[in-house]
Parts: sequence; C-alpha cells; structure tokens
Amino acid sequence: MKKKYTIGLDIGTNSVGWAVIRDDYDLIRKRMKINGDHEKGKMKKNFWGVRLFDEGETAEDRRIRRTTRRRLRRRRNRVQYLQSILKDELNRVDENFLHRLNESFYVPIDKEHNRHPIFGTLDEEHAYHKQFPTIYHLREYLANSNEQVDIRLVYLALAHIIKYRGHFLIEGELNTENSSVEETFADFLNHYNQMFSLQDDGSYINPLSEDISVEYDLTEKTSRSLRAENVLNKFGTEKRNGMLHQFLKLIVGNQGSFKKVFSLTEDRKLNMTKETYEEYLEELLVDIGEDYRELFLAAKNAHDAIELSDILSVSDDKTNASLSSSMVKRYEEHKQDLSALKNFIKVNIPDRYYDLFRNPKKNGYAGYIEGKTTEEDFYKYLKKELDNVEGAGMFLQKIDEERFLRKQRTYDNGVIPHQIHLEELRAIIEKQSAYYPDLLNHQEKIESLLKFRIPYYVGPLAKEQSKFAWIKRLDDTSIRPWNIEEKVDLIGSAESFINEMTNYDTYLPNEKVLPKHSFLIQKFNVYNELTKVQYVNDQRKLCNFSSHEKKEIYENLFKEKRTVSQKDLEDFLINEYQLENPSIKGIENKFNASLKTYHDFIKVGVPRAVLDNDNYENELEEIVKILTVFEDRKMIRQQLQKFSHVLDYDILKKLQRRHYTGWGRFSQKLIDGIRDEHTQKTILDYLIDDDAPNKNINRNFMQLINDLDLSFKKIIETAGLQTESDKLKDIVDQIPGSPAIKKGILQSLKIVDEIVYIMGYEPEAIVVEMARENQTTTQGQKNAKERLKRVEESLKDMKSDLIKKQPVTQDALQNDRLYLYYLQNGRDMYRNQELDINNLSNYDIDHIIPRSFTTDHSIDNRVLVSSKDNRGKSDDVPTLEVVKNMKPFWSSLYRSNLISKRKFDNLTKAERGRLTADDKAGFIKRQLVETRQITKHVSSILNERYNEQNTEENHNVKIIPLKSALTNQFRKAFDLYKVREINDYHHAHDAYLNAVIANLLLKVYPHLEPGFVYGEYRKTNMFKENKATAKKQFYSNLIERFKHEGQIIDENGEIVWDMNMHVEKIKRVLSYNQINIVKKVEIQTGNFSKETVQPKGESSSLIPRKKGWHPKKYGGFDSPNIAYSIIFTHEKGKKKKEVKEMIGITIMDQSIFEADETKYLEEKGYVNSILKFKLPKYSLFELENGRQRLLASANEAQKGNQLVIPTHLMKLLHYCNRYIDSGFKNVDYEIYLNDNRHHFSELLNHVLNFSAAYTLASANEEKIKKLYIEKSDQAEVGELATSFINLMDLNRMGAPSTFKFFGTNIERKRYTSIKELLDATIVFQSITGLHETRKEV
Repeated sequence: MKKKYTIGLDIGTNSVGWAVIRDDYDLIRKRMKINGDHEKGKMKKNFWGVRLFDEGETAEDRRIRRTTRRRLRRRRNRVQYLQSILKDELNRVDENFLHRLNESFYVPIDKEHNRHPIFGTLDEEHAYHKQFPTIYHLREYLANSNEQVDIRLVYLALAHIIKYRGHFLIEGELNTENSSVEETFADFLNHYNQMFSLQDDGSYINPLSEDISVEYDLTEKTSRSLRAENVLNKFGTEKRNGMLHQFLKLIVGNQGSFKKVFSLTEDRKLNMTKETYEEYLEELLVDIGEDYRELFLAAKNAHDAIELSDILSVSDDKTNASLSSSMVKRYEEHKQDLSALKNFIKVNIPDRYYDLFRNPKKNGYAGYIEGKTTEEDFYKYLKKELDNVEGAGMFLQKIDEERFLRKQRTYDNGVIPHQIHLEELRAIIEKQSAYYPDLLNHQEKIESLLKFRIPYYVGPLAKEQSKFAWIKRLDDTSIRPWNIEEKVDLIGSAESFINEMTNYDTYLPNEKVLPKHSFLIQKFNVYNELTKVQYVNDQRKLCNFSSHEKKEIYENLFKEKRTVSQKDLEDFLINEYQLENPSIKGIENKFNASLKTYHDFIKVGVPRAVLDNDNYENELEEIVKILTVFEDRKMIRQQLQKFSHVLDYDILKKLQRRHYTGWGRFSQKLIDGIRDEHTQKTILDYLIDDDAPNKNINRNFMQLINDLDLSFKKIIETAGLQTESDKLKDIVDQIPGSPAIKKGILQSLKIVDEIVYIMGYEPEAIVVEMARENQTTTQGQKNAKERLKRVEESLKDMKSDLIKKQPVTQDALQNDRLYLYYLQNGRDMYRNQELDINNLSNYDIDHIIPRSFTTDHSIDNRVLVSSKDNRGKSDDVPTLEVVKNMKPFWSSLYRSNLISKRKFDNLTKAERGRLTADDKAGFIKRQLVETRQITKHVSSILNERYNEQNTEENHNVKIIPLKSALTNQFRKAFDLYKVREINDYHHAHDAYLNAVIANLLLKVYPHLEPGFVYGEYRKTNMFKENKATAKKQFYSNLIERFKHEGQIIDENGEIVWDMNMHVEKIKRVLSYNQINIVKKVEIQTGNFSKETVQPKGESSSLIPRKKGWHPKKYGGFDSPNIAYSIIFTHEKGKKKKEVKEMIGITIMDQSIFEADETKYLEEKGYVNSILKFKLPKYSLFELENGRQRLLASANEAQKGNQLVIPTHLMKLLHYCNRYIDSGFKNVDYEIYLNDNRHHFSELLNHVLNFSAAYTLASANEEKIKKLYIEKSDQAEVGELATSFINLMDLNRMGAPSTFKFFGTNIERKRYTSIKELLDATIVFQSITGLHETRKEV
C-alpha cells in the first residue's frame, strides 16, 4: 500500500527549501543509488534539502545596453546615408576621401590609403586645422560665406550636424513661446499657480504675478544661487527656502530640496544638471503624487531655456549660425583665460604649475581636458588652489559664474533643440547649393536625416519576428527617414505599441490593466475608499454609509470638487441630511481618491452630458489610454480623430496637449466584469451597494475578493494562468512578478516534479510558503523616521511636553517598548498612571486582543502597562469598567493620532459586546487565508499540474498556500531557533515545518480545510460555522492552542496532537545533519568582458575591441567573462607525458570551442587533447574527508561545506541576533548573553575546528583566536554578539568575504589555486540532490 506523504516548500528569491514528510511528521528516507565512482553504490538520504541559486535579475541593464547600441547604430546609419547622397560630388574631387575618413581611427600601418584623413597631405591638413581649429569654426564659416568651399568641408560640417543633431522635446518650429526665458518662466508660474493657488470654484488665492519680468535676473553673469535669490526677491511674499525658492534653485541649475516644503520623511534633493535628475524626480513623485509632474516639466522647460540662452551668447543678427558662433566665442574665451591663468600661476605659485596643468592624475586642467575630471570637480580643485592667492579674484568670479575654461562639448549641450542645428544646415546648403547642385536636389532628404526620428511607438525596425519589436511593416524593403510612411503601417504599429506597453492584471493574469488615470479606476478608488469611511450621527452612533448616501457623495462632492476634504463631507452631511454635528472617521483631513480625470476633461470643455453618459464610457476610457501611451502630438491627434463624433474639434485640440503617466494594477474585467454567481453583481457594484438589513456591510476590495460567501475568490483563482505549454518556464513567465521571485518559483516546480518521479506517485498535499522580497535598509530608515515624525507631531497636537522632557532619537524609537511609551504620552494604558521611562523593562506589554485569539503583534494590538492584570478578564478585551475609566484618555490619544482607529475600537470593544464568535472566526481566517496573489499563482500552477482531471470536490493533491507567520509562531512557541547566518539548513527546516503545520491544521481543524486548501470552496462560510461551542476554551490563535493543550483528540477519538511526543520528534528531525544542499550550476551568459576600454599596451590578455583591431595598437577589454570551465588531458614535453589541465572557455570563444573542441585546444598549444568534463560555474568537487569546493572559475574555488553547531549554541546566536535587532536595548537578551558568556568559547572552538577541517584558513584562524583572547573578557555584550554573528562568515558556503571580529577586519581567504581539484571527485547532482553521479577527475 502506498504511504501518504506531504511536500513542504519554502520559496525565496535565491533559494528553495523542500521537505517530504510522512503522516507521523518524520522525513521520508531512502537508500539512493549513486552512479559513477562510489564505493558502496548507494547512500541513505533524508528527503529534504535546499536548492540555492543566483538571484534572478531584471532586464534593465540589457535593455539600456540594447538601446545604446541601437542609438549608436542609427547615428552611424545617418552618416552613411549622407555619404551615399553626396558620394558622386565627393568622388569628383577626391575618390579616396570617404575611405580615408572611415580609416581615420586606424593606426598608420593599418591604413590602406593616405594617413591624413581629410586632404591626404600634411600641408593641407595643417592649413585646415589652422583655419578651422574646431568643427564649429567650420560650421560658422560655411553658414555665413557666399564663396565656394571644398565639398569635403561641406560634408564634414553636414555630417557633424546630422551626427549630433540636438533634442526633439520642442515640436514644430522654434519660437519665443517654446524657447524664450521670459515665456517659459511665465508658463512655469502659470502651472505653479494652478497647483498651489487654484481653488475648486475656479478662483485663485494669492497667486504669483505672471507678468513680472525676470529674464535679466535669470541670465545675468553671476552665480546661480544669486540669480535664484534675485528672482525670489521680486515675489515679496515668498519665503526664503520655501516652495518657490526650491523651484527657482532647480530652474537656475542648483539643487532644490523638497523634503521640508512637502513635509516628507526622507530627503528629496533634485538637480536638473545631474544625470540622476529623472530618477530622483520619479522617487519624489511617488511621495507627492503625479499631479506635480506637469509643474516639474514646466520648471525643466524654463531651465532649458536659460541654459540655451547662455549657450547662444552671440547676439549678432547677421550670423546664420548662432550656435556655432557662440561655440567659437567660447573657444576664444577659453584660449584667453587659459593663457591668463598659466601666466598667473607661473608668477604667483609656480610650484603648483605641474599639478594644475600637466598631471592627469589630479583634478587639474590635464584631467579636465582629457575627460577624466568633470567641470564641477575641476572648479572645486581650482578654487581650492586659488582661494588664498592674491589677485585671483577674476578667476574665482568666473568660476562662481560657471563660465571659466568651458569646453565646447558639455552636459548643458543637451538643452540644444534640433531646430537650432537645422537652421545652420539650411544656411550651409543655401550658400553652397549654387556650386553643388546635388545639395539642392537632395535637400529634403538631407534635412530628413536631421529632422526625422523613428517614432517610439514604431520601435525597433526588425524584419523578422523579435521579442523586442512590434512594428507592422507594409513590405520588407529597407526603411529610410524619407520613406517610412510608405514602408510602415504607423497606425497598426501604434496599436501594437499600446498592447506591448500595457501590463497584465495581478489577479487576472490574462487581462490588461487600465491606465492610472482611467475613469473607471478613479471611480473604483473613490468607492473603495468610501467603504472604510464612517460617520457619527446626532445620536452618537457610528454608521456606515448606505449605497444611496455613497452615490450622493460621489455625485455631489467628488464630481464637483477636485479634492474632497473631511470638512467637505461633514458640511455635506449637515446640509443634505440635517445632521447637527457629524464626525467623520476613517480619513485624515482629505480623501486620497479623487476624480482627477473627470475634472481635467471638464476643464478642457468636455460636456458633463458626455462624461455622465454610460454610452460613452468606452470612448472616454480609450481617450485616456491614448493620452497615457502616446507622447507624440501628431500621433495623439491622429488617434483622437476617431472620437470626432463625440467631441468637437476645439476640445480634441485641447486634449492633445494633455499627457497622463502611469498604469493601475487592475483590469476592467476585474473591477466591473466578473460577477458573483448568486447576485450577478460585480466588484464595483458591491463597492457602491453593499447594504444589509441591520447594518451596511461596506466591504472593501480585499474583503470582497477573499469573502467565501462570494464567488470572486473562486473566479480569480480559476482564471489562473495559461498552462497549455509543456514548458514550465513559459508558464512561470506569465506570472506578474519580479525575475527574482519567478526564478524561485520555476526551481520549486522542478523540485516537486522530481520528488513525485522518485516517489512514484503523487503526494497527499503540497504546502507552499513564499518568502517576501527583502525590504531595503532605506525602507527601514524610512519607517524609523516615520515613527519619530508621528510622535513629534502628535504630541505637539496634544499639547504635551513629553518630548521636551524626554528627548528621543529615531534610532531609539525602533524599540517597541519605548515607542509605545511615547504613543501613550508616557502613561499606563489601563490605569492612566505615569510610567517611569528609566524602568520600562519592568512593565508589561499586553495584547489588547489576547494572543490566545490572534497572531497580531503589531503596535495597533499592543499597549504598555504596569500589569496585564489591570485589563480585567485575561481571555478577552479590556472590561467595560476599564473602558469607562480610560475612554477619555484613549479618545485624546486617538484625536491626536497617537493611536489608530483600529486600536481605539479594539480598546473600547467591550462597549459593543466584547469578542464574539464571528470575531474569532475572522481571526482564524486572517491566519489561514494567504491573500498574496503571487502565492495563489504558484498554487494555481501546481493545482493544474496535479489535479487537472479532478473535479472541485475531488482533489487528489491538496495544494496548501501557507502563511509564513504560522511557521514563525510555531518556532517561537516551541523554541525552534533559526539563525540564518550559520548555514543554509534553515530553508529546509522551514519547508519541513510548513509541511508539519499544514498536516496538523488538516487533522485538528478538518472543517477549516476549504479555507486554506487551494481550489476548495464551500457554499457557506465555514469560519462562522466553527463557532466556539465545541469546547469551553477555543483558541482562535491556531498555534497558541498547540502550545497550551497537551493533547488534542479528534472526533474519532484519535490523538492528533501530543505536544510532548510531537515536539520531541520535530526537534529530533531538525537535528538531522544530512540535508541535500544543491547549488544550481549555471553556464554564464551576457557581456564578453568588463565594458571599460583599456589603453593600448604590451598586455597580451586584452580582448580586441573589434575584429582585426590588435589590442597592442587599439587597446581592448580586460577581465573576459567565462562561460564555463573544462578539464582535459594533453601530451606535454618530449616524452609526451599525459597531464590534466583546467582552463576557462570565455563567452566570446564559446561558439568557436563548441564548433571544434580539438582544433580550439590545438590552437591554444595543447597537443593530442582529450576533453573530459565541461564544468559550469558552481560545479561541486569533493576532496578528502568530505571537504567540498564549488568552482567559481578555472582559476578560483569557493567553500562548499555547511557548518553545523549544537542546539544550545544556536540558541546563543539566536539571542545575539535578537539583541542586535533590538538596537542593543533589550535588557532580557543582554542578561541571557551575559549569563552565557562562557558558551562563546565553546562556539569559537566549533567554528575554528570546522575551519581547520574544511575551510582551511589557518592565518585567519590564528588571528581570530588571538583577538578573542585579547578582547572578549572586556568586550561589551553588543560587541560580543556582533562579532560572533559576523564570525559565521568564516565558514559560510560560497564566496569568501571580509568581516569584522572585535572591530578588526578578517580579510577573505581566496582559493586561487585549483590544482587540488584535478585530483578530486566531481559530484553531479539532480535538482534535489537525491540523484547523484560521482566522477573522479
């Protein structure tokens, strides 16, 4: 008879833990065959393990490189097209001219034609450079001269213009409206007033004057900061460092700081002259909202106009080349200033001359002119050198004004629009076409090379199918700038672009999401937020809004006001429902949701009759999508023409100028398409109307899709993913989520497949737990700052002086006990007595809803009290007597935002009948039901694979998505310590515990099975069925029950839980040391090498930059990336001795090697070679006494063993971690560590003995031992704890790393000799490690 088994999975972003258990909670064990070179041929293995792998990465880097390659290729194509147009004219003068130019980068010996690139002779070349020192000198001359000029010079000027043609941010012709400083700044002020002064009724409060002249102030030759202050002074009411001042700093090119003006918790500093501006702006908009994007865009336009006016410094109306003339002027000023500076240095500080002008390693002129040093760093260096030198004032002033020794090519050239270059191109053609008719005949084509850019919605011009392209071609012939409309279906490509750019719904993976500014999304957001809003009526009763009331609020408030405040809603209730003093709960100050798009459309003139007409709903949604997807005005105009039957010409014209950004998370089908099978209502229908006879339920979105009384949960789960593909990777790729988590999912599915194959039949259950992707340190810092901000603002609102009496830092507030002290204004939450801040450890932290009922350990469910006994009854919320005494105090905390509404409601719950059976049912549900969509997707795939033929009522394999909190609680309840730093075993342990807990839940709570087994549904709510009537004491905290009840007996009289017996067995299993650890071997792909070009030289290890370019002549790339390594034999010496060798096959050489392995090795000098092994990265080698190494490359290995320590030492490290996490503040942890200091010596011995046997880092071992002897006795507990947690890095499997031990760096021990691996055994492992093949090298 087949024995039942359960598979547990712990899925992370770089690991998957797995375990296979029997019904008695023990692991499956089998003697597994070992293929190849193994003495016994079999090995007994426990069926659990860990699959380790490198974390999946996003395609961002590849996409950036691909885009850069495409941009450079298109630039080369433009130049080649120009060459083909002018080829005949050029050949008539010099048939080798283009050949010489194309060879200009070659060293002389490699050139087939004359060594001088332009004219071919040295004299002509010298004469050219003397007359035209820079390309801008040539461009200026050609644009203004009527004389015939050598066609080769005309080509050089046109090629430079076409190659570096400027930006395309300004559409149409250049005019004062879109390029003048005065007009763009006035446009900025208009946006500023709309954002900060415009009221809902269309009036303005204290707007800034848009008529003040500021062009002189913004462009005068003075420092940037002074320019900003001069403009600020013209607006007398505006404060220094206020909102306007920050924008002015941005506009003049300085750094604007928006933390204070937007009341943010993190610094948000922007500088438009930095490459990071766009990235940092996106981060800021996340904090403050998309509404501000247009304002920042207007500020950027003003900034660019200022920079452009600075570049176009020549005001000569007679010149046809304002840009080139300005660049020539800059060149001459640079030349004069450089001469003056050199003379000044020679006279005043001659000993600094070399560093300032000749030393390229310094940030002086040599480094600056060679491109190593930025202008900013060069100026800093110069200022430091000149600051105290008498007579340097003129130089320092120019540096402050940022107009000293400027290059022609600088960062601010990015503000030059292509129209400026076009003017010069046209002038040159006009002057020279009299002598060269081809210029005039092909002028339209030449101009198109400059003016045309491939529309972004057309994308890459791929001929064949490409996953990176969506173009719709009309034929397969070549596309040129002048024929794209004949070769490409622009409208069809645009529609494909929309489809390509739209993401999929997280809940319905086959449905496309709506734009963030969709009418439907915003309607959904408003009603969803309204579900949590309540009001206190005149009878002081807390009420939910009815469907009728919500509709009235929607129509009369949200459709009338762009933003709706709490006061707006209270006034509405007073005026419409005659309430005297309503109080609103559930929002702070104002609603987050709004009908922004509705009001935007009203503003451009769309009639309300259209906006409110359901018949036009699809058309309006399509318009929003067009305005979100497209940026090109021409394409927007074409797309909007489809709606001329709905909106008139003037309205459509205004809509063209509006652009939306961002996408929502939900599809139209999810919000308003899927229907509950009983009521036929959609999710939106329920958000609008969720009325009930006694009380309006008002469930929000998350409650609706998880409510088992409704069918939305079932519909979403069964919608699932398209699993028709036989390839697991294709199925996993459909899942919305990061590449990192997808990689873990794919590995876990393969693990399950192998386990089922080995077992020979399917499991009873598969338990899935998904790790949450790590929060960054930045997020942790943000949370800390939010705590401090909340305490400061709330206590100030309460008029408390606690912060003044007891100042506190944001780091200190990470301690929950101290945080609660401040949230309670320093008082006992049950007795209102003052607490002693110096004795907080003596007080109790009490759970408002007891731990026997809930797993909620958040701040919202905890209070700091002198004694838990003061709550009243211990198995319920605080008693009515406590509530009556404390409610005034709690209310004051609530009004000041020191406690949340949820916390206030839980504290006062006794007023409403204390904890009910329904409450307890809800607690159970929250513990069991996994709401994360990514986990549901994994469950869906497993369900499809193992229950495909089964009906809803008959699932052969139970798929159980388990919440990670249950495993954490189980560990805590029974002292099952986890210390991640020791080894990787904890992943397998978690998988094992997942399987154990799932089995326990199925046995102890069989009626709850439909609630947490994927794909099983009940027509009634089983949580409510399972009321607390079966026992006198029913624990709704599921894990807490296992801890407090020694035995649990099921309905059949069988013991399903025996705490002593089962916990002992679980601990015994967790002590098993044989765990199958498998690191995923990977053939490396990607770049051939590092991207930095190394200078030419004698190095023989450089990779050629291009085919035929010898690195000794042209430089090359170093550090070639290895695809995999090989072990082979070859004959050496006169005696033809056979030797073994390992070398790396580079990614560049991989295809050559695989085409003919023997020939490749022969060309490398190896005679009669025989290939033995191809070894990807992380191949496993075993040496003496079980010592293991992972192959990092052909030249380096990594540690391959896992440290194991006794349970009592794991407990010691567990407390070390807890003490560190508490910020070294927890007294209990400190006492434990002090009481057990003697165990650190034992721990050290375990670590060093393991290192001596497997890690082999003797020098580090001696250093560590010496440091411990010298410092451990005097060390504080915090340093002791930190040092020993760090010490785990010494033996940690994988790449060695440097760590600190008692403040001293222990440098990593690298294994750069791989000779020993040639005498080792290679271990080839299956994905689980249960199958092995061993081969002696």
